[in-house]
Amino acid sequence: MQGDILNSAKNILGYTKKIIELKSQIGNPDKNSLNKLLDGILAENHKIFSLLNIHNEDAKPRAIKPAPAPSNKKPESPNIPLQKNISPLPKPDFGDRIIPEHAKAEEQIQGISSDVFKRLSDKDKKQFVKELDISYSDLKKFIKNYNKRDSKEIKKTDYTVYKPSSLGEFANKHMKKYADNLISKYPEFFKPMFGNFLTVEMELLSRSYVSMMLLFTVLAFPASLLFLFVLNPAFKLNIVTIFILSILCTILTFIGFYFYPASLIGQKSKNIKLELPFALVHMSAVAGSGAQPLSIFELIAESEEYPEMKKEIKKVLNYVNLFGYNLSNALRNVANTTASPEFKELLNGMISTIETGGDLKGYLKEKSDDALNTYKLDRKKQVEALATYSEVYTSILIAAPLLLLVTLAIINSIGGKIGGLDVKIIAWVGVAGALPLLNIGFMFFVNASQKGL
Repeated sequence: MQGDILNSAKNILGYTKKIIELKSQIGNPDKNSLNKLLDGILAENHKIFSLLNIHNEDAKPRAIKPAPAPSNKKPESPNIPLQKNISPLPKPDFGDRIIPEHAKAEEQIQGISSDVFKRLSDKDKKQFVKELDISYSDLKKFIKNYNKRDSKEIKKTDYTVYKPSSLGEFANKHMKKYADNLISKYPEFFKPMFGNFLTVEMELLSRSYVSMMLLFTVLAFPASLLFLFVLNPAFKLNIVTIFILSILCTILTFIGFYFYPASLIGQKSKNIKLELPFALVHMSAVAGSGAQPLSIFELIAESEEYPEMKKEIKKVLNYVNLFGYNLSNALRNVANTTASPEFKELLNGMISTIETGGDLKGYLKEKSDDALNTYKLDRKKQVEALATYSEVYTSILIAAPLLLLVTLAIINSIGGKIGGLDVKIIAWVGVAGALPLLNIGFMFFVNASQKGL
């Protein structure tokens, strides 16, 4: 009987492996195949229960009853009692995950250490280990490592928290009271700056930033005053001029801090635009594997390929995992504060698709194709612009200087002057000063116009 039970258990294990293989396949598994495998598992369960029931009935002592007296009545059909407390096992829910090898080994160890296994004889134990295809040395090694494992498992944080800045702490210590008073008196003045502050996602609290603004504004006056006094012997400025310049430096410091967050928006938008096509391809591939929408953002946040988009994605995860927002509201809040119009359009489209129950996989596939086509067209335009710039460089910075030097050489041989200056001085200024500056300026121009190529 034990051999029949082991055979049924092996059959159930085989059905289970086939179900896991079907579940791990890309796309929707065949429902008919799954139903057949589940029916096979139920049939083997009934077989095991029937074997156990027969064994229990044989083990009970049977009482000897006297033979009944002969009767002319017709024999009635025997009333066979139904088996009680035996119900088929529910269909297993294996989910979408593949059981890892270490989990299988743990299940085998738990089965070996159970009371049923301890009641078996040595022969049955050896047969059981042989059926599992595990050697005793590997089994002992695994048990040793299993018992040594750390029971305290540290859960990975699924949100990010900003760390305090030492400079911000110093500014808050001395200027927080004045910053809070200034913000409460002039809220409309600071409102645009706070909006830009949220858009660029600076790792600093807005009120701490105002405290730093006031601190550096206060320090700018004595610092600029001292600097001008040190350089005064060279410029020979009077006291009034020095004080006026120090006041101007103080005002410019305050203005610079006020408009600094707004100056970062353009560069942030460009960086997101450059990363978006490739991030969309990544998101489309993850969505095609059947992952949940939140898992798409988690995988993008773990990647190091999209540093600028990673900051925006972490906002979504913080809203969901830290503040308890649902995914639609989290995406809506991030779309309202992002610096990139393209990324805002993507998030709004995902919100509509999720709330209406649309095909998110198809939407991301379409957006990734459009983004890649746009990226290719932009790169093509930049290459054509580079070809134009090369022609301009050849004519202005190569041919024109050569023609100028030839002209200066002819004038020098004649013995004339240009604007009262000697030809040699003009030639040296052009070669040593003008040409290097023009080349450096052209390099900066090309680099700025072809950003991200």
